Amino acid sequence: MNATLSTPAAPRGEQRARAFDDGAAPGERADGGAGPIAKGGAPLLDLRGIRTGYGRIEALHGLDVAIHPGETVALVGANGAGKSTLLRVISGLQPLTAGTVTFDGDNLNRRKAADRVHRGIVQVPEGRQVFAGLSVEDNLMLGAFSRRRDKGVADDLEAMYQRFPILKEKRRLHAGNLSGGQQQMLAMGRALMAKPRLLLLDEPSMGLAPLIIEEIFGIITELKREGITIFVVEQNASEALAIADRGYVLETGDIVATGSGEALLNDESVKAAYLGG
Repeated sequence: MNATLSTPAAPRGEQRARAFDDGAAPGERADGGAGPIAKGGAPLLDLRGIRTGYGRIEALHGLDVAIHPGETVALVGANGAGKSTLLRVISGLQPLTAGTVTFDGDNLNRRKAADRVHRGIVQVPEGRQVFAGLSVEDNLMLGAFSRRRDKGVADDLEAMYQRFPILKEKRRLHAGNLSGGQQQMLAMGRALMAKPRLLLLDEPSMGLAPLIIEEIFGIITELKREGITIFVVEQNASEALAIADRGYVLETGDIVATGSGEALLNDESVKAAYLGG
């Protein structure tokens, strides 16, 4: 069975995505949520009934999302669908109007953004947002600010230079002098210096040339192989779903489809709406 888009007739907040079902009953959401649970045990991140907005305009309409340890999960959708807003909710930068954010069993609703970083939720923001006037190395070291008393920081910095050799070559340059692709590598390296338990990637391909996009997604694939839990938000649905264990499709604040990355890539309705098929 293919993943399919839900019909738009359901009222806001009551819309349920139709999920790809591989026939394995243990993979279904017992709570009737937005999609199948791919792995056994409790999720690392569990979002229930997430609602938020800007002024009187509600941007997210009661979303349910679960991410298990070691998974790479993609959230795809058009510009303005609410993808970055959801990441801001997870990071503690956007207040909830309803719902719960649970991380490793702990309710984070009252936890500030800095505390969430200490707990291991680390975001690579849309547009990279490197500190242009600081050196590449200073940007990387700022990623380890929450670990500044950790004796392993120096070793981790060297590991970042091994992962991103171009950053070592340019480590004394101001970050603002890097190309877009190099800045994206720097933003990812800065996040990895924080030793994330959950890595949030917001539009990592935005504004990059096709060859650089391929390189960036190659890096994400390497991180996946290393067992890092990743939640990637992308307009470039084909690239994101190709590397994802599971995916969600977000449309104007509602999740309208969910399933394995492969199932969503091959679904005709998803292709037509988001993949140019």
